[in-house]
Amino acid sequence: MLMTRFVTVTALAAFAGLSASVASASITIPTVPIGNPGNAADASTGFGSVAYTYNIGTTEVTNEQYTAFLNAVAATDPNGLYNTSMAGPTGGITRSGADGSYTYATANGRGNHPVNFVSFQDSVRFTNWLHNGQPTGPQSDSTTETGAYAISTDPSVPTSRNANWQWALPNENEWYKAAYHQPASQGGDTDDYWLYPTSSNTITTAQANYGGVIGGATPVGTYAANFYGVYDMAGNIFERTDTLFFTGRRIMGGNWGTGESFLQSIAQISGNVGSENPSTGFRVVQVPAPSAMGLVAVGGLLAARRRHA
Repeated sequence: MLMTRFVTVTALAAFAGLSASVASASITIPTVPIGNPGNAADASTGFGSVAYTYNIGTTEVTNEQYTAFLNAVAATDPNGLYNTSMAGPTGGITRSGADGSYTYATANGRGNHPVNFVSFQDSVRFTNWLHNGQPTGPQSDSTTETGAYAISTDPSVPTSRNANWQWALPNENEWYKAAYHQPASQGGDTDDYWLYPTSSNTITTAQANYGGVIGGATPVGTYAANFYGVYDMAGNIFERTDTLFFTGRRIMGGNWGTGESFLQSIAQISGNVGSENPSTGFRVVQVPAPSAMGLVAVGGLLAARRRHA
């Protein structure tokens, strides 16, 4: 993993009129709206400006939610959506049966913990599945391989968010806004941005899981929500974004073992797209239907790629 520290910021955009969202009858992804569209970027980092509005998951995707995904599309698992380490002491999902009839279950009372041991490609396949209406069947274009993302197996052609996306991984600005933004007129800091994702410029282990105090991930929603009503953006596990950064994709928020500097708005970290480890997971963002907002999002991603090329 390449780790660097820059003055930067990432933003989370919002759909002001949206309420908590149901992906389909299979699982529910609770979300909250991130308002204040068209906000200015953080002057100290250049990140956080988002022109459009959408919803973001109130928590990281959980083992229970990812288990439902596996049971829907991974009776055979050609793309390795399941990692056997998920059945270990820091995971939370077990697998039974043989190839062609695999079944999955949450384990060790960890259904409400964030899913881990997932790669970038696992994460975007999950969002494709949400985008496609949570279908059941083999991993294919109608279930996991197309939808919100065009998945590329060619390393020289990055996997990219499609214009008509409805569910996706956050990009760096979408994530940053949800984590650090709060207008001064609504009780925020004087520059509209906080240093930490806890609506504060200081932090303690009473506010987030970091610094190795606990020694592993805690159930989602253990700590208080921030200004926008989002949980666990500070610590617990690193969260993937779909923004290209050096040779990987940017990951945000720190994890249970990192120091507080990794939780700050100025921290920038590139995550290996193929890495599957106990300290990295993801959350999702959502718009209500295909629209021009999707085109705006893609434009923002292209600009981010040029900036980090």
